[in-house]
Amino acid sequence: MRFEGRISRRSWWSVMVSATALLYTSEAWADQWTDLLFPTNRHDFGVVPRGARVKHEFTMVNRSGETLTIVNLHPSCGCTSGKANARVVEPGSSAIVEAEMDTRNFVGLKSTILYVTMMTASGREIEARLGVTSHILSELVLNPGAIEFGVVSRGGNSQRELTIDRINAEGWRFTRMISGSKAISAKLVETSRNGGSVSYSLNVSIKPDAPAGSIRDELRLISNDPETPSIPVMVTGFVKGELSAAPSILALGRVESEAGVQGRFVVRASKPFVIQSIEGTGEGFSATSDQGKRSSSHIVTVAYRPEPGAVHGDLRRVFKVRTDLVGEPPLDLTATLHVAP
Repeated sequence: MRFEGRISRRSWWSVMVSATALLYTSEAWADQWTDLLFPTNRHDFGVVPRGARVKHEFTMVNRSGETLTIVNLHPSCGCTSGKANARVVEPGSSAIVEAEMDTRNFVGLKSTILYVTMMTASGREIEARLGVTSHILSELVLNPGAIEFGVVSRGGNSQRELTIDRINAEGWRFTRMISGSKAISAKLVETSRNGGSVSYSLNVSIKPDAPAGSIRDELRLISNDPETPSIPVMVTGFVKGELSAAPSILALGRVESEAGVQGRFVVRASKPFVIQSIEGTGEGFSATSDQGKRSSSHIVTVAYRPEPGAVHGDLRRVFKVRTDLVGEPPLDLTATLHVAP
């Protein structure tokens, strides 16, 4: 018996029709979940400077009737990234999915998609698509594209600077600056004007009384140009407070049995304190400490034991430790692990 190595024209056509039908079915399902979970799933940043980093928060509302777990956020382009403020979204609850676009390597119109992959409680994998678009102006450049403080100590003197350069725009200027942040102060100064070229310097500092915790704000620079009426400048950082933890991220390793895994954090401060509560437990995760004991150093033990129907793959859990230190925000403890199938 001899087998031919070629597919007949009819068989080839059948394969192509089936593949096309599957593609359209998959896209239709993605559209259905996108419309169901995200009231607004597209955002246009408008005209932005080259080099700018811009962000938009999409609101996800779980109207599916079952618990959804966000397992992955992946963009169609390396210029875009995403993150969610929650991993598990119960029915009727909401979460924020943030899309961020980095415009350093592009000019003109740029559109990308952020794919949100989720698992339902019944074990189905679903996907929603969020679209972001911007028109990147080559004549207007931010350097660097955002203000990034990194980790700074509370009460310290932290300052950062960026420049804004505009060419071929005689008479162009900024008229005011808008900031709703209570943690930062900013000063915008025109540094040069030569013919159609204009330069500004933006100096940003963290206020000495800024509360401990994450800074993720946006300054708005308002100009007299209808084409670029509002220019966003992202400001990020983390103000380190009284509390600290070691390790910074606890890698629990690979989970291959029902016994699970466990590890420990050491939480410290310069003066004695009491751990009042630890949030973030559930879905197989637990966290215990010597609550009620006053000490400048505490051990927090984190454990994971897979429950029936547990999600496989890489997991990340953030626990919030609340103490009796006045004015101190909760301390985030991050644990990671991999659940083997």
